[in-house]
Amino acid sequence: MKSNAWKKDFVVIMYSDYDHTWIEKTIPLTYLQAVRFIYVLHWDHALENGIVKIVTLTELETIKTLAKA
Repeated sequence: MKSNAWKKDFVVIMYSDYDHTWIEKTIPLTYLQAVRFIYVLHWDHALENGIVKIVTLTELETIKTLAKA
């Protein structure tokens, strides 16, 4: 059975108060890489407050389509 841990289908996004949109901060990553990215930059507090999120690529496309509407 093949593991899903190697799939790079997660992205770190950050909320922008300036124009009220979500900005992509990374290229597609594995989940563990995304978590490490957040903790290396000390964004763990922002993650807890909902300013930074780890989303899948399909969720990102949904967020982009909602922002255009």
